[in-house]
Amino acid sequence: MALARISMGAQLQVVGALGPLLIGSLVADWAALGTLIGAYSLAGVFVALPAGWLLARFGDRVVLLGGVGLMALGGVLLALAPGFELAVAGRLVSGVGGALLTIAGAKMVLDRFSGAAVALAMGLMLMAWPFGIGLALLVLPLLGENWRSALWLSAGFCAVAFLLLTISVRGAGPSAASHRRMWLLRHEWRPLIALGIVWAGYNASFAVAVGFTPAFLVANGMNRAEAGALASLIGFSILPLQPLGGAIAERLGRPLLVTVLCVLGMVAALVATSAGAPPWLTLPAFGLLAAPPSSLIMAFAGRALSAESRAFGMGVHYTLFYLGLALLPPFAGFVRDLTGAPAAPLLTAALFLAICLTALAVYSAAMRQRASPG
Repeated sequence: MALARISMGAQLQVVGALGPLLIGSLVADWAALGTLIGAYSLAGVFVALPAGWLLARFGDRVVLLGGVGLMALGGVLLALAPGFELAVAGRLVSGVGGALLTIAGAKMVLDRFSGAAVALAMGLMLMAWPFGIGLALLVLPLLGENWRSALWLSAGFCAVAFLLLTISVRGAGPSAASHRRMWLLRHEWRPLIALGIVWAGYNASFAVAVGFTPAFLVANGMNRAEAGALASLIGFSILPLQPLGGAIAERLGRPLLVTVLCVLGMVAALVATSAGAPPWLTLPAFGLLAAPPSSLIMAFAGRALSAESRAFGMGVHYTLFYLGLALLPPFAGFVRDLTGAPAAPLLTAALFLAICLTALAVYSAAMRQRASPG
């Protein structure tokens, strides 16, 4: 499953890694490039809520393999696309597959691990996604100007993951769904919506950073290989703390404070990069600081929901997540077109993170209100 998640991260990032080559060939402008980046996540808006039903109806293995198979199919459509319309269709098909993989993978990890092993196992699975992003940024520019070959390589990676999962995964079959509340309690809506905004903005800022940083660096005089290698530091730098950062913050007893400080540091790193600070320093700092909030935000969501509401609530949570990933990267591309400034997407990502801080304050206030007597 981790290998499949690596292929998903690489597939998400393939458009951003090839961005300067795609402008004028497959897409017309930066807004269209942002649309291709965001289209991968648009399908998840519609898949997240029914994914739990699909898992109960057809079983883990079928949904997991179906997801990775759709990723491979969408990758083939993108590689064959003569123009923007079929390219968007391919990204949408891949995005449906990626959403099924994400939700089925999380469920399967929770089913197979317990106690302290859950955080480590979930962290390792989450870590595979940014690793794939970094891998795409590092490897794809080495293929030179032949962007079609890079698209085929990404599709092939998904196909290999599908074959390996077919051999190795023996998932649980269809079973009757346990009783779950298909709505949220009144006091659960506000903290969960706030966290959904945080999760969407946090991930969108990461996607914009890795998607538009190569073009920013190229505009500042680097060649594509150098720019891709530097941008890959974002994906690779998150790895050391991805499995353990959240657990360390929980042990310190200040998970919310750690999350806020990390988000503030991410904002500072993006602003410094756009202002001309050394990217070999600011980009790894951004990736390193991005590690602890990932598992902490998911833990906050678990605390906001009752056990009966958790299945439906996570569907709501991931719907907001995919909606943000679908809409916010195109907005960053639009700002780039509007201003003509290569640094505009990075500053827009910093704005997304600033909104996350406001949403975290709403979550904290809602949880304090719930805990207060009466």
